[in-house]
Amino acid sequence: MSTSKKHIITIAGKPGSGKSSTAQEIAKLLGYKHVSAGKMVRKIAQENGMTLEEFNARALEDSKLDQKIDRYLERLGSKSDLVIDSRLGFHWIPQSFRVYLELDSDIAIARIFRDIETEGRVPEHSGSLDEIWEHVQARTQNERTRFKKLYNIDPFQSTHYDLVIHTERNNPMTVALWVHDRYQEWLKTDRWRPVTEKVEAGNAYS
Repeated sequence: MSTSKKHIITIAGKPGSGKSSTAQEIAKLLGYKHVSAGKMVRKIAQENGMTLEEFNARALEDSKLDQKIDRYLERLGSKSDLVIDSRLGFHWIPQSFRVYLELDSDIAIARIFRDIETEGRVPEHSGSLDEIWEHVQARTQNERTRFKKLYNIDPFQSTHYDLVIHTERNNPMTVALWVHDRYQEWLKTDRWRPVTEKVEAGNAYS
C-alpha cells in the first residue's frame, strides 16, 4: 500500500467514544464526505434479518461478513476528501490521518445510557446500566477476537494511530475542532510524530 498522505481522516474508538458524531462534525468543517462503517454493518445485518449482536456473533465464524466491509474500506483509499468512522479504517487506509478517541469505560456507558434516554435510540439490550456494561464489554471482546483472528490486529491499541484524544470532558464539536487543527498540521509535516492529548474543558473551542 502507498504511504503517501491522503485527504482522508479515519476515526476509531470504543463504543460510546463519539466516533460517528465527531466524524460528522469534522466532515462539516472540512467540506468532506462522512462515511460510517457502522451504518454499513447495520444495513447488512438488517438485510440478513439479524440484530447487530447476531451479526457480531456470526462474524466470529463467518469471516466473509467482515471481509465485505473491509474490501469496501480498502477501495475508499483511492478516493479523497473523506472522514471515515470505522474500527479498521486506519489499517485499510494507512495513508489517512488516523485518529483514536479514548474514553473511560464508565463514562462511555453513561453516555450510551443518556443517548437512549434523551434521543430515543433503540437499544440492543434492555437499556439498564448493567445491561449496557455487559453489552459494551462483550462487543469490545468480540471485535478484538475477530480482528485478531483475521488480521492479527487489536483496533483498540492506541499505538496504531497518529492522534489519540481523550474525549471525556468535551462534546463532538470541541473534539472535531481539535482534530481539524492537528490534521492541518499533519498535512504540512513531512515526518509526523504520533500525538496523545487530553483536550481540556474550557479551552477556546469549548
